[in-house]
Amino acid sequence: MKNSNKTFLLVHGAWEGAWSWKETTTHLENAGHHVVAIDLPGHGNDKTPTTDITLKLYADRVKTELDQIGKPVILVAHSFGGFVISQVAEEVPEKIEKMVFVASALPYHGKTAVEVFTEDKGSEFLENLIFSEDKSTAVMSKETILNIIFTGATEEQIDAIIPKLVVQATKPFFEPIITTQENFGSVPKAFVETTLDRVISLKHQRYVQKMLGIDEVVTLEYGHVPLETAPKELAEALVKIAKSKEEVVG
Repeated sequence: MKNSNKTFLLVHGAWEGAWSWKETTTHLENAGHHVVAIDLPGHGNDKTPTTDITLKLYADRVKTELDQIGKPVILVAHSFGGFVISQVAEEVPEKIEKMVFVASALPYHGKTAVEVFTEDKGSEFLENLIFSEDKSTAVMSKETILNIIFTGATEEQIDAIIPKLVVQATKPFFEPIITTQENFGSVPKAFVETTLDRVISLKHQRYVQKMLGIDEVVTLEYGHVPLETAPKELAEALVKIAKSKEEVVG
């Protein structure tokens, strides 16, 4: 269909990399869309030291990619990536056609990610992290990865995923984002919620949707990482969201 193809920029969550979007990317490309998935600093093939990583550094990486793409995109983020793209939207809202949050932690009332997760009484996330002695980095046990983070994944999938996960710098989790209605608030937003999520409870996902006035929502009956456990269904949800404005207009 003429002009129906979209450009998606995919931003991964904590510990992961662009690799986590591989199958979702394939489904989106097979549907005729242009897709770019990036490694944030210190993730995937990017070797930035954990000591250098900040939320600003993450956001700057996304902004660099937006400059290279050169036109407004459907900006998609998973999990903590929601904080990253929120900062990006505050700085360059004109470069984003629509933001899509996939099982995301979102900033509201200037709260940090740690504060947001702490307020989610249904989350099993923070209590199962393994922090370094100085709390500057965090890792996860295989049991946590299998049962809480990648709920629904097979043992084989987990064995393939674990070697790709990085040691996560925690500084970005403690950095607040101050958003404004004229910038962040001006960008159209949608949310892909995950009903079996043990990282961000469904109740809290719906709470942040309400806090940010997000009323375009697609529900997936999966755990926290549908980009790994349900890539086809996630791609279909993203295409639906990307085209929703077109359908309303025409």
